[in-house]
Amino acid sequence: MPGPFFLFMNETVLSLKDIVVSYGGERVLDGVSLDVRAGEVLGICGRNGAGKTTLISVMAGTLKPASGEVIRAAELRGQTCLVPQDIALYPSLTGRQNLDFWAETYGLTGKRKRARVDYLLGLMDLKEKANKRVETYSGGMKRRLNMAAGLVITPKLLLLDEPTVGADDRSVSVMLGTVRRMSERGTAVVLITHITADREGVCDRVVTLDGGKLV
Repeated sequence: MPGPFFLFMNETVLSLKDIVVSYGGERVLDGVSLDVRAGEVLGICGRNGAGKTTLISVMAGTLKPASGEVIRAAELRGQTCLVPQDIALYPSLTGRQNLDFWAETYGLTGKRKRARVDYLLGLMDLKEKANKRVETYSGGMKRRLNMAAGLVITPKLLLLDEPTVGADDRSVSVMLGTVRRMSERGTAVVLITHITADREGVCDRVVTLDGGKLV
């Protein structure tokens, strides 16, 4: 169920200029400047504590930097999605019920909700498990459903924080295939991953954070 896009491929949709974020007097991000373009998959790598999750939180708008400027394309309003590394699902509900919940959160009801949920279950190869409780899912299936929850709104900017960590090969293939298809449709994707194969398989460009700086 692709939605309409009003961005040209390679158009800059998000610009970060001299971003600084500090915790306890220590700079976690130290003057980071970066552009994200429509239709690209931008990989972000770096050791633990390098500032990757902080950076993606600034991109999502959930964290305000101490200084610097975040410039967003007007089309991103209400069309940005952050899929966190932590699983944001209700284990006692079924896969379908979880997606129903997130769809309703974004204002989808009735036939539109059912169509979108059915589409996402198929996209993530979870139709056979749709009516099973999430607590019975494998780790990879939970990862797939977690991504599906983030795709309810068909985002123009998709931010993924270690989406494949702990996932099986089948789940990795499904998720990275989805990332590539979305980028081909014009979605800008930012992917945090420490897995070299993930970066080589899907990313158009990779940047490295070290000590809060791009290197």
